[in-house]
Amino acid sequence: MGDPIEDLTKTLLSLTERYGLFGVFLISFVGNAIPYATVPYLALIAALAAQKSLTLPEAVLWSVVGGLGAALGKVVVYLTGVGTSELLPEKVRKNFELFSKIAQRGIFVAVFLFAALPLPDDVLYVPLGVARYPLIKFFFAVWLGKIIITFLSIAFGNAYSRIMEEYNVNATESAIILIVATVVLMVIIGRMDWARIAIALSQRGTLYALYVMSDELAKAIGLKWLARKISSLLSKPEGAGH
Repeated sequence: MGDPIEDLTKTLLSLTERYGLFGVFLISFVGNAIPYATVPYLALIAALAAQKSLTLPEAVLWSVVGGLGAALGKVVVYLTGVGTSELLPEKVRKNFELFSKIAQRGIFVAVFLFAALPLPDDVLYVPLGVARYPLIKFFFAVWLGKIIITFLSIAFGNAYSRIMEEYNVNATESAIILIVATVVLMVIIGRMDWARIAIALSQRGTLYALYVMSDELAKAIGLKWLARKISSLLSKPEGAGH
């Protein structure tokens, strides 16, 4: 029997070669269209890109097309929020709409950042659908963010492939390393309160949101002393200490 990881990689490569950029688009769309489901489509794209040794122009094209597929997938998630809003009590729906109006300027940045970073973005996108945040603004913010994270994933895949080759790590061992790293990252991300971070970003700006993110990260990885220190800084009135 052959190596199952290598067999799977060859199968995926053959499918990508058959469908070309449409395959990248399809993988990205499916990986983002299911609300609250973690589909590691970026790892797949990174692995495929590394195997094909993409040039810079090809990596950019893959990123734009993959970002488009991912953005359209998130539109499905957004529309899920729109449909859900009809089932919510009117008071809850009004609160979502009020939040959207208050934080209009900051929400575009939050949507972009959640798309550009490996965050559980559906916790933000579904409520924006409920609040009827402008769909065009939502789409372009997500598309820009997904282009960036897809490009970074491709770059990571190329670099990771070179490192594994240098140290003679076979495909199975490489996959185990990636799986373990992915699981650890997912656990940390899952323990963080991203809704709190999004609200901080929209209401008080990027710097304060970074403080809040650091606080949540410290809590997620068990550094309670650091979390307490950051929390004490967050509790100070704006301008204190200046």
